[in-house]
Amino acid sequence: MTGPGTTRRRFLLGLGALSGAAALAACSNTAPPGSPAPAGTPPPPTTTTTTPAPVYEGDAALMAVAAALSGLAGDLLGQAGTGAGQGRYGSVPGVVTAFLSGAAAQHVAHAEAWNRLLTNAGRPPVDGYPLTVEPPLRGRLVAAVAPVDLLGLAADVTATVTATITAIAGRATETSTVALAAGVAPVSAMHGATADFLLGRPPTAPTDPTAGALGPDALTV
Repeated sequence: MTGPGTTRRRFLLGLGALSGAAALAACSNTAPPGSPAPAGTPPPPTTTTTTPAPVYEGDAALMAVAAALSGLAGDLLGQAGTGAGQGRYGSVPGVVTAFLSGAAAQHVAHAEAWNRLLTNAGRPPVDGYPLTVEPPLRGRLVAAVAPVDLLGLAADVTATVTATITAIAGRATETSTVALAAGVAPVSAMHGATADFLLGRPPTAPTDPTAGALGPDALTV
């Protein structure tokens, strides 16, 4: 015979059993951590980060133009000198090959000096030769077939470098920028004069020493 107390205990035990079963069912319907998502579930959105291109302003823009142009001159003349040494342009006098290689090394050193100024000023160095004039100048090197083509390219490239650096010396406000420009411009002018001499051109002084200079708008970054 069962009394009221026994019946009440059985009722409460039954409720506990039902609650436990419900809890187990709920846990069984929840995917454990790391398990694959059910079929048809859209993948989580992916995020990508893009490093913005550096922005150069003021003296930094002038330094960037100088670094890119000096680097481009060094690359073009270096390739010309290497190709001349390999016989790619016919019979090239040794003096021409030596001139191209020596001038290239100095332009590369100038580009490194300009990039050091940029990093000292807290700006990123110029990567490559991001200039509007790069494609046509590189096209001239590709089209070259004789020593005269190489010297003509050298004369024009160094003239652009000289005019640009001379203009920078007059526009810059930082002493370090002016000082480097004052040291680079005469060396580049010497390269141009040497190319003209090897081409048989009479020496001439430019009417406007900054004619043909590149400005910050020539940068493609």
